[in-house]
Amino acid sequence: MKKTVSLLLIAVLACLALAGCSGTSASTGEPTSLSFSGAASIETIQALNGKTVTIVGYMATLSPISGKYMYLMNMPYQSCPFCVPNTAQLSNTMAVYAPSGKTFQFTDQAVRITGRMETGDFTDEFGYTYNYRIADAACEEVDLATVSENYKLWQAIASDGIVAEVNAMFDYLHFICCWPTYSASYVDDDGNEVSFFLYAGDVAQYLADDSVYGYADKAADDYFPGLVARARAISETELNDLIAIINDAKSVETYAMSELDNGNYTYDEAADQFSLNNQDDLYNRWLEVYTRFSEWLAKWEL
Repeated sequence: MKKTVSLLLIAVLACLALAGCSGTSASTGEPTSLSFSGAASIETIQALNGKTVTIVGYMATLSPISGKYMYLMNMPYQSCPFCVPNTAQLSNTMAVYAPSGKTFQFTDQAVRITGRMETGDFTDEFGYTYNYRIADAACEEVDLATVSENYKLWQAIASDGIVAEVNAMFDYLHFICCWPTYSASYVDDDGNEVSFFLYAGDVAQYLADDSVYGYADKAADDYFPGLVARARAISETELNDLIAIINDAKSVETYAMSELDNGNYTYDEAADQFSLNNQDDLYNRWLEVYTRFSEWLAKWEL
């Protein structure tokens, strides 16, 4: 099944690790403090183009093994940069490039990045695309006690792995909201790869598939309640906004499944492709709740 370029790359990237936090910055000028939440505003980024910025975050383990650049994320132990489908929102990930001839060495400690903001259209060696990056960057470890008042809760969220699971939940949600746009392939008797768009019957198979390629675990009745229980176990009171997002995502799932079960889709024989009668509505429902999660994720700043 083909989802998006970024999703297909996750399996490839999973075997890679960073090479290191070193190198000297070629940036000049007094640094401007940048936040992940602030970076969600294109106006903020454009105003900083060419200027020296500084930000604190964590190296993603799924960064290039060469160490020529890294994916900086706002929470520790996260390894899924750009992994939610059909969005260029970089709410919790920034691409950071070392100076020419320098490399980064991996560390799981918080790091301060200082470098030059660049805007444009960038596509890296893994196929990820973004419209800004930090270039000629220096990297140094920082003492968390000096930069974060929410470190304990932050660490609890990150070490539980719930952020990665909610990312996977949105992958599932996107699938059931937009399944006619997905494709699969097989090799015919002559050795040729034949691609085709999914049929409704294929969707049912994916929803029943309990392998790593299927969604049986997420389509189970206890999946969304289980996510809520995990959030409650981390904190009874401080993650109510995340719990509201999960519950609203469940509502989107219920609506999308009813559209599927009621056959609210149309088949185009000439194109050999289905279309959902309420495709725009389904996608917008997915996007609204995902955007809220993206904004929630971006608020966790060191």
